[in-house]
Amino acid sequence: MKILLLLVMLIPLTLNSFTVPLEINSFTLPYTVWEKLNYFLEEASLTIPSTPVYIYEASNLYEFYELTGMPYDIGGVYFDFTIILQPIHILKRKGVYEKVLLHELLHWILYGLDEKYQEGLIYWWLKEYERKEVDDFLSAFDGNLPNFIISHWIE
Repeated sequence: MKILLLLVMLIPLTLNSFTVPLEINSFTLPYTVWEKLNYFLEEASLTIPSTPVYIYEASNLYEFYELTGMPYDIGGVYFDFTIILQPIHILKRKGVYEKVLLHELLHWILYGLDEKYQEGLIYWWLKEYERKEVDDFLSAFDGNLPNFIISHWIE
């Protein structure tokens, strides 16, 4: 069984400042997420980025909103090699924890892909076809995922 350990920096996040990390813990990636992530990497001919991703779990929904400005129906947000998640116990209760985590990790993997295609590609790959972003992605997609990624990589 493969387990990916990601460093999670638990720091008090405020809108005004980021402080020095107070504590560093290991984050264990659920096996099913790791398995799907590996499958995507293989299918897209990509590797794990050399820049690590930092995963922050908000302590409550209000903090999540304050940090991200996103409504509560958004489970996580990725930006600049950082993922901010709603409290994991809430995502698990909603039955979306692994789906949200995988979605945000795919943003990390695709960090250099033109942003106008990232969301659509991720929803398409996760088989959430009803999203408008999927249509935008498919209008430019040539059927070859590695070639599409290479030709739209703007890092």
